[in-house]
Amino acid sequence: MSTAIALGDGANDLACVVIPTPGEQLLLPNISVAEIVPWKRLNVPSQRPDWLMGYVGWRGQTIPVLHISQFDERNAGVTGQPRCLVIMNRARNPAAPAFYALAATGLPRMVQLTADDLTSASRELSVAQVMKVNVGTEVATIPDLAFIEEQILQLKQAQTEG
Repeated sequence: MSTAIALGDGANDLACVVIPTPGEQLLLPNISVAEIVPWKRLNVPSQRPDWLMGYVGWRGQTIPVLHISQFDERNAGVTGQPRCLVIMNRARNPAAPAFYALAATGLPRMVQLTADDLTSASRELSVAQVMKVNVGTEVATIPDLAFIEEQILQLKQAQTEG
């Protein structure tokens, strides 16, 4: 099992959030989500990588909004109408911005899982994915938060230098 999901307080259950995105559902630990907010208008820069939808103001900060499916070349051009923003707490890279947002095409939902509820799903992974798992009858993707946060950091550094 990936370190992306950790067991809670000595219990055998996992507090997780399932986030619908175009083409897949993400499975993240509950602790990684700071807030879920309605879709807002984005400030879209003219030059940006495919995975960056733009920037949004949130609690006095400007944070990047990611289209996570665009890290996978197989999903190039696959988009869905965003419904809300999932504000993420930085999870892995202490040098990366403290917050960023993921565009969700549906409302995220909380799930309590046990390790027995998760089984590995044999699917091809992209560079931004750690694992595919079966959650009940659904396949969910555990994203590689370290990779994603590194991409955000590199983008921030390039903007600072440019």
